[in-house]
Amino acid sequence: MFYYRQLILINFFLVYLSASSQHSGHLKPFGSSGPFEQIDKLTNDFPDPILFFENYAFKSHPVLFRQVLANDLYLSLWNKDKKLKKLFLNNKEIVHVETRKKESRKQNILTMTMTDFLKRYQSEELYLVEEVPKLVRPYFTLPKCLQCEPAIETFQVAMLWFSSGNTSSVVHTDDYDNINCVLQGEKQFILIDPHTYKHVASQIIDNPSGSFSSIDVDRVNYDKYSSLDNDIHYYQVNLTRGDCLFIPALWIHQVRSSDRNIAVNYWLNHARVKNAVINQNTCELLKQSNLMTLDTITWPKELSNLEGLQDFMFDLIDEGATSFKDWTREFSKDLNFDLHSNTGIITLFAEFFNMIDTNENGFIAVNELELLLDDNNNMTAAFEILQDIVNLIEIKSGKDVQSNNQNIDEILSGDETEKDDDINLKHEDL
Repeated sequence: MFYYRQLILINFFLVYLSASSQHSGHLKPFGSSGPFEQIDKLTNDFPDPILFFENYAFKSHPVLFRQVLANDLYLSLWNKDKKLKKLFLNNKEIVHVETRKKESRKQNILTMTMTDFLKRYQSEELYLVEEVPKLVRPYFTLPKCLQCEPAIETFQVAMLWFSSGNTSSVVHTDDYDNINCVLQGEKQFILIDPHTYKHVASQIIDNPSGSFSSIDVDRVNYDKYSSLDNDIHYYQVNLTRGDCLFIPALWIHQVRSSDRNIAVNYWLNHARVKNAVINQNTCELLKQSNLMTLDTITWPKELSNLEGLQDFMFDLIDEGATSFKDWTREFSKDLNFDLHSNTGIITLFAEFFNMIDTNENGFIAVNELELLLDDNNNMTAAFEILQDIVNLIEIKSGKDVQSNNQNIDEILSGDETEKDDDINLKHEDL
């Protein structure tokens, strides 16, 4: 009898082992077991815009810029909180602060001044994620690989990331191209090429409305995410103070930080990157300067009508508004007109919706929007249909279309971006 029970336990154990993943990374941190690809590395300075766009941005290829900020004029500002507390002492600008260092898309977001944040972040689980505050924009030099007119036109916004360390992000993708620079501490990036491993992106990004994964980044379950098999190669990139990393749009990645950690990332509008004309005729390379700081250029860039429409549609998917009924309701709200109240208008809107809903299942997903954006002709045609809808609404409302018709960008984009206030700071105060 005892021998029989032993056999049952052995068989149960063998069945358990056969059902459980044998991947070396099972229940370990995301990407920690490799295997790894080697990333391109450039040292000491950014490449000029022509080389950067031709070799990396246009090709959707990541690159590590090692110690490109080592001689930056303002890097020492971030060495100690004492300087920052002095700088922000009387500043009332509000910043947004996450309340979990292990990222959750459902966490509470606090608002406070930088002074309050600097008092609290070392003793609380706080992570500042905010556009670079206006007060310190004079101390951020635009990367030289963006310093020519058509390259600057791709720059959308700069974000500041600030914590006491030990943060970890979800596995996710971004619609923007990204240059991430570490000002203090260390960061580790794990990247997967979505072009080589398309099946991975389609499985693990299981929250497509927010372009992120439900994977526990500390204990990856390879039974649940079977596409992360032994054939998947990762890029593991470790950054320290003065390093920058270019992450192309839509690349799968996960980020960890250690120690007191401060970074800035420069978002580039991916559509503008793809369409940028960067060559010796358009880029005056001799005009590159350490003095081209964020306060000297206009940002965020004003979106075109098409870009405004793109952002609005992605926002709808982020909010879960994916069905025809949902989209009709949301567009009715923003156009201030019930689309169902007019047969011609709702018919046009159905044509607009069906142009995006390529699999004809009555729902719009992120990948369908991305297909639309990759086809300039279809995107333009969709925009023109929506413009026709706006014109009909104006006529139905008894307004003069020529004099009163707002463009779609104005209707859908909300409040206009405020212009930066003038900043009068003395660099010697640092």
